[in-house]
Amino acid sequence: MSLIACLRRTLPLLFLTALAGSAAEWHPLFNGRDLSGWDTWLGPESGGYHDPRTSKEKPMGLNHDPLGVFTVTQLEGRGVIHVSGQVFGAITTKESFGNCRIRVEYKWGVRKWPPRHEPRHYMDSGLLYWCIGNQGAGSYAWMRSVECNIMQKGVGQWWAVDGTRVDIEGRKVVLEKDPRIPYRGEGPGEECIVYEPGGPQFSTGDGITSLLDPERPGEWNTCEVVAWGNIGLHLLNNQVVLALANPRYPAGGGRELPLQEGRIQLQSEGAEIYFRKAEVLPITEVPTNLLSHIPPSAPGEAGFHPLLDAASLPSWTQCGPGRFTVREGVATGEGGMGLWWYTNRTYTNFVLRGEFLQEQPIADSGVFLRFPAPGDDPWVAVHKGQEMEIGDETSDKPTWWTGSFYPFHAPVPVTVAPPGSWNSYEIVCTGQNYSVRLNGRVVNTWTDTAARTRSGYIGLQNYNDGKTVRHRNLRIKELP
Repeated sequence: MSLIACLRRTLPLLFLTALAGSAAEWHPLFNGRDLSGWDTWLGPESGGYHDPRTSKEKPMGLNHDPLGVFTVTQLEGRGVIHVSGQVFGAITTKESFGNCRIRVEYKWGVRKWPPRHEPRHYMDSGLLYWCIGNQGAGSYAWMRSVECNIMQKGVGQWWAVDGTRVDIEGRKVVLEKDPRIPYRGEGPGEECIVYEPGGPQFSTGDGITSLLDPERPGEWNTCEVVAWGNIGLHLLNNQVVLALANPRYPAGGGRELPLQEGRIQLQSEGAEIYFRKAEVLPITEVPTNLLSHIPPSAPGEAGFHPLLDAASLPSWTQCGPGRFTVREGVATGEGGMGLWWYTNRTYTNFVLRGEFLQEQPIADSGVFLRFPAPGDDPWVAVHKGQEMEIGDETSDKPTWWTGSFYPFHAPVPVTVAPPGSWNSYEIVCTGQNYSVRLNGRVVNTWTDTAARTRSGYIGLQNYNDGKTVRHRNLRIKELP
């Protein structure tokens, strides 16, 4: 913790809650009357998938829909968006969104169009989010984006759109050989990745499907996306059917850039579908009931750089009173309040993993993130960086609990290991989004709307409370 005793006196409650703001509300994207607030885009009139780099047929283009692929009609006594599916394309919000929940209610029509008109083809549409770049970049129909597919037997699937990639937990299968999977494929020998929470995690550009299919045939269904930071949770009728991490796209020269903000698209993909509701809710954290579905932000240990090994130790220096001693890879703080920081370089987007041990109950320390060079003032890390608290999970002030982003955002109630036992943590920083996984459980997600810092150094706190906190296995991996 950042000097609990002092901060109790110097940080008024108003400061601690200033960033909370007013409660956000769901914002309708469809007014029930017309397509105000949306653009239309249609690919080549012949329908189907086309490569914009090689296609000899031009797209029908932007806001040109003579076939009425996208219209507003009356169904069951209310205005709905009717998508005929005749030509591949999408309606696109004019507005862009970052961290948000997106929710649509849909119901299938009856008609299918070539080339997806045969009995083996499932009815198909989709909700695309964080859409960027040119219209029609993917298959001459859709923007580069993260896809939450809306398909019979496959709602929530992810498919690459214009070269995107994600990290997923699961395994690759031949669909016809695994009867558990609702999506049976559309041709013999079709392979797909099946999402399995807790399974091996890896990076992919291949299609991903779910083991769950809670769709209600012939009825209205609710498809929802929770898009926050570097994760996407896909839900159907309030059940999480897929969870992905680190959506990104190639940027040339071997670089990748994250997808974390953009427009929203509803697809036309060869099947008739109705949407009676489309709405968005800005968020600054993942809903508490969904925290357990957040996947790790880095597959395994590949790509992590150790920060407490023999080669890295010369780059650490003490700022302020006290000191850290390192024996057999374990760094122990003494005295303080001080800051021990890694001077070698700054970091922007990253996953930081480590372990801590409190020798006594509520022994105090912290992990500082993204602070500027402190000179000889350890308070620079407190006032200009961020801190994951290691402190008192029994306090009546939740922002003092271990796993808090002190003093701004509390975790859910946590249980740390008993004194003398090691705890593991994973801190993820992407843009202004921060999360903490403690002993394998995500306990905190938070968006710093004040944008206090974007990049900086990593450090550990030593605190003069007469108790001891030890650290080990500190390692870091950069993210796009």
